[in-house]
Amino acid sequence: MSRSQASFYHLLFSLAVLAPLAYLVLVEWYPGILYSIDGGWEGMRIIVGVDLVLGPLLTFIVFKSGKPGLKFDLSAIVLLQSSCLLAGTYVVYSERPLALVYYDKHFYTVSADTFVDYGRPVPEFSGQDLPVYLYSEVPEDLVEKAAFLNERYLLEQPAWIFEPTYRPMNLFMDRIIEQGFPIEDLWALDLSDQLGPWVEEHGGDQRDYAFYPVKSRYSDGFIVIHRASKEIIDVITIRAPIWH
Repeated sequence: MSRSQASFYHLLFSLAVLAPLAYLVLVEWYPGILYSIDGGWEGMRIIVGVDLVLGPLLTFIVFKSGKPGLKFDLSAIVLLQSSCLLAGTYVVYSERPLALVYYDKHFYTVSADTFVDYGRPVPEFSGQDLPVYLYSEVPEDLVEKAAFLNERYLLEQPAWIFEPTYRPMNLFMDRIIEQGFPIEDLWALDLSDQLGPWVEEHGGDQRDYAFYPVKSRYSDGFIVIHRASKEIIDVITIRAPIWH
């Protein structure tokens, strides 16, 4: 067997390992828009770099048919690749978004680190498929709301990180759709002319969609909800205004 053949077979094996990991990242851990805005792509780069580059490249470097100690070298490569792949996969899993939270006309992605950073316990979300889609409901009474927000301010914790306010997002979609970002203001922010081509690609009229600033770890922009279906369908990377 030649060096190129050995490296090619190692690549095929690595692809077989990559397939289930890619499914986990794309479908289970970073589904939909979260893949592009909250670390899914960054995580896949780690996994692909280790799985499809590191192992086959090392095999190509060390392989020589009949070389003394070749089995040991190949075993060491597989062990190194497996260790790095497990470590990378763990990082991608542990940093996955736990929730997408809507609060006061904005969306926020929330990971375990987000709660820790703000000094809040990490919710278990028992019995729910992660990530969960949540609406942060604060008191409607003005006095109660003011007291609540003042407490959050003193603790330096935004309202949307306070898990007792969490409600299932699907119960509030009508209210959310009513609070979309003014389309005229969005056009003014669209300095790279993304909105027009986006609407043309997805069909219908711009009024068929509602837009909301989203704050995530890797990419800020506007979440798009289709008004009729009440479903989140995309993210446009138009720079959003200052955050709460």
